Amino acid sequence: MLLITPLFEVLAADSPIGFEADNVVVNQKDGSLVATGNVELKQANNTLRADEITYYRQKNKSIAYGNVIHTDETGTITRATMMELDTEFTHIIAETLISHFANDEWLAADTVDRVAGEKAIFNNSRYTPCKCDFLNGELPLWEIKASQTVRNEKTQTITHFNMRMTVMNIPVGYLPFLSHPDSTVRRRSGFLTPSFIVSSDLGFTPSIPYYKIIDETSDAEFVGYRYQHRGLGVKTRYRKLWDTASLQANLYAANVETYKKNRELVGAIDMRFSSQIGNGWNVDAQLRRASQDTFMRRYNFNNDTSLKSNITATRTISNRYYLVEASDRQSLETGNKVQHETTVLPYVFFEKEEKGWGKNQRFRTELSALQLDNDEGHDLARWSGVFELSEEFQLPLGTANYKANATGNYYSLHSKPTAATSSLGDHSFITPALSIGWRLPIALTGNYRTAILEPQAQLAIVGGQDNTPRIPNRDSNEYRIDEANLFLLNRYQGKDYVLPGSRTDIGVSATTKDIVLGDVSGFFGVSRQLSGKASAGLNAGQGNKYSDYVASLSVNPENSLNIRWSGRLSSSDLTMNESKTSVASSLGTGQVSVTHNQIGKAYFASSDDDREELYASYTQPMSGGWTFSTTQLWDLSFGKTVRKKSTAQLSWNGGVQNCLYATIRYENDPVSDRDVDATDRLNLALGFKNLGNLSNFGLTSLLPTN
Repeated sequence: MLLITPLFEVLAADSPIGFEADNVVVNQKDGSLVATGNVELKQANNTLRADEITYYRQKNKSIAYGNVIHTDETGTITRATMMELDTEFTHIIAETLISHFANDEWLAADTVDRVAGEKAIFNNSRYTPCKCDFLNGELPLWEIKASQTVRNEKTQTITHFNMRMTVMNIPVGYLPFLSHPDSTVRRRSGFLTPSFIVSSDLGFTPSIPYYKIIDETSDAEFVGYRYQHRGLGVKTRYRKLWDTASLQANLYAANVETYKKNRELVGAIDMRFSSQIGNGWNVDAQLRRASQDTFMRRYNFNNDTSLKSNITATRTISNRYYLVEASDRQSLETGNKVQHETTVLPYVFFEKEEKGWGKNQRFRTELSALQLDNDEGHDLARWSGVFELSEEFQLPLGTANYKANATGNYYSLHSKPTAATSSLGDHSFITPALSIGWRLPIALTGNYRTAILEPQAQLAIVGGQDNTPRIPNRDSNEYRIDEANLFLLNRYQGKDYVLPGSRTDIGVSATTKDIVLGDVSGFFGVSRQLSGKASAGLNAGQGNKYSDYVASLSVNPENSLNIRWSGRLSSSDLTMNESKTSVASSLGTGQVSVTHNQIGKAYFASSDDDREELYASYTQPMSGGWTFSTTQLWDLSFGKTVRKKSTAQLSWNGGVQNCLYATIRYENDPVSDRDVDATDRLNLALGFKNLGNLSNFGLTSLLPTN
């Protein structure tokens, strides 16, 4: 051991070395050292183990033989039959090696020449990021075999030359070279994995994305599409981030077949900008426009039937709320487009709530201004103000409240459809309103159950006159009475429709927890008109003294069954005017859900009646990481059953190796609109860890981080 000490001083010139071995022999002539039997060298965060290690002092290098295992400071473990390295572990040459990186990547090669911090060259290599027992011969789900692989540690790039890719040991492709970042890279410029779509309308459609990093806070993505017999298209996405603002813009350009001609130049923009300015103002702007109404849907860019451009500024501070909005809508429907291209320029809203004169009194002020153009043929301006006083106080039995307000409206109606009964010109009116309410929560216990009942009643009086024959109803047209608005003073919520008179509203809510049924909650209520006449525009039967009965029920037992129902029934004949039912439950190891929506009679005559649809979905996990799911939508309106969009999907989450993801998806969409045909689409989507995705879903699945 005395002879070994001077050699250790040389080895430890830059950093100390720990050394263990069963036997050590020193050659006095050249200063070399041969250690055998459970040899281990440790220096800094590097460890080298082998059956035999020879150190050459004059050449400043060591050679390890037999069961060589090297662990570096990053956690990479390399096994080899022979390894030559310098005393600082910075230059390594090895034979018949297998490296397992800390991120679960594997690299095997006949030989390697590595300079730490620079690059490593692997000859006759095999590469895979699959989490498998590669060392003991477990077959990875996919791997790349190459004549040479270069891992550039400075640029964090792996390049394979003369590469052959195999999936489940089946050859699937060859390239002269392939370069990709390792798993430590967050994003990198370059081509992403191509995607392929096959549909009954567009045929075979390949696309090749290219991702470009502009700087630390901005990037761009370009995707070219080649539609079989239909033309070419390009989608460009640009993103930019500032300290308090962000921008994302999608630009579409194509020379494709449309209903007008065999090849037409078309384009579209979908851009959004968000920012925080001034003292608490949030600004959101969106520009959405297309040069042709159906190409976005036909070529699978966007399925929307209208595009809304808007700029909105909001501010919320303590007891105040501000809103300023301007918008314009472009219809992408082929019929009656002018009726659905509304412009709001502008809409201004202000609300303030503060303490009133009493202890629990609240005073609310609301001001708004609106300019509305081309809203189904209406052009109008409206100025409104609401001043409201409210208070809640305890009684010996229950809690009482009151709410009193006055609403002032000024309308200037410029144009209207020919069939509308509205009156052109200026109209102004003031509507006072008052409500007095009471509620009493009651707790009931017994037989190991607890229930809470809360009966509630309200008397509401709305003054003024019926202006609905003169004023178009634009903001309450889709109103449907339900438990959320039954007890509102102006239950229609908008400014355009006000029903003068008096009414009483009553209802009761209940919640309980049952051993069998689990969490149960429900509501039942009705409103009775005490005075006043039915306003114009109501559907037949809505002018009765009694409103529709409003009810809801939710049952959620602990066996993962969930049932929700809400609806309204005619007070005259108990006809179901509207209902929504949803049922979700476990079915074995799967999950099934069914939702049924039905509107038999809308509240207003101008709204659509007899709308009904049924939506069903089913998901079933299977062995080996596979999952099957399917969805179906039916249109049941007007007593007919029309099957609409259908999907079926078989997906695999990568299994235990977590490196290959697969989806087989079938989609049938029978909806057609001029040159948008009913389509059948079958897609195969594959995702390769660290190589991007092969997917029919476009850029949303092709993440540049891998």
